[in-house]
Amino acid sequence: MAFWFRKMLLVGVLVLASVPVTAAERIEATYNFVWNGFVVFTAQTVVDHTPDSYEVSLDVRTRGVMRLFSRGQGVLTAKGERAEGGRITSRHFTSQGRWDGEDYRKEMFFDADGKFIRWERDWPEEWLEDYEREPVPDDLKHGPDGLSVVMALMADAPPEMLRVFDGDEVVELRLHCGDDGELKKSRHSPVSGAATKCQFAAETIAGKIIETDELRKKRLKEEAKAKKRAERYAKKHQDDEDDVGEDDEHGFPIWFQRIDGMDYSVPVRAQFNSGWGKVRMYLTEIKTSDGLHLER
Repeated sequence: MAFWFRKMLLVGVLVLASVPVTAAERIEATYNFVWNGFVVFTAQTVVDHTPDSYEVSLDVRTRGVMRLFSRGQGVLTAKGERAEGGRITSRHFTSQGRWDGEDYRKEMFFDADGKFIRWERDWPEEWLEDYEREPVPDDLKHGPDGLSVVMALMADAPPEMLRVFDGDEVVELRLHCGDDGELKKSRHSPVSGAATKCQFAAETIAGKIIETDELRKKRLKEEAKAKKRAERYAKKHQDDEDDVGEDDEHGFPIWFQRIDGMDYSVPVRAQFNSGWGKVRMYLTEIKTSDGLHLER
């Protein structure tokens, strides 16, 4: 569960990373994640903002063949304040849903300066056992949370590096963009053509998972079992999509494109490796409050 939700959260962070603060006050974007031709996850992101406040939500759910292996749905929301110069202050974050028959919920509260105050967490006991972590130093317990960082990236001069605190860990996020290229047409998305390739990386710098030998053996066993099942399904379906890049030591590739009718770029395609093999992300629909609507 942790691997997939980490990727979904990164999508939420990037969905509107280059949107200027003068853009539409409401922006909705939907992405499908495709493995070997199958849609396995859908992520829907919504950003509402005013000059003084913001609210971001991310709805993620399993789809298709993935539901044969694992069923899950989660909703993440973040609220906070905005100030002159694009400075944001996290105030409230929630993550809740149901995964493999288990309900879960996490809620975080921040003070007027964006410092973490407290959290409330209701997780299955097995999750708590499997995800024991090193303690996070108090001076790193500060916003933005994982979704509020979207608003930080919407500033006139967004930082090249951001540190995110989610209650369990502090993650350092980096985005490096390079040359322009061409994306081929795909049946999974309405967009293709000229785009800019970036590398997105996330590194845990505090709150790392403490993995005992027993937990490591359990994880490897579960991964091997899932991979075998995935390989059996893969033989029945030929993947005809083109690669859009490879993971490397700097993260995974993600492509941004300026869509007609918009004055800014949005992420439209990405690719990363999983225990099953390559997973590709495609923009399938985007809507704004000023009337733009593009869908597959």
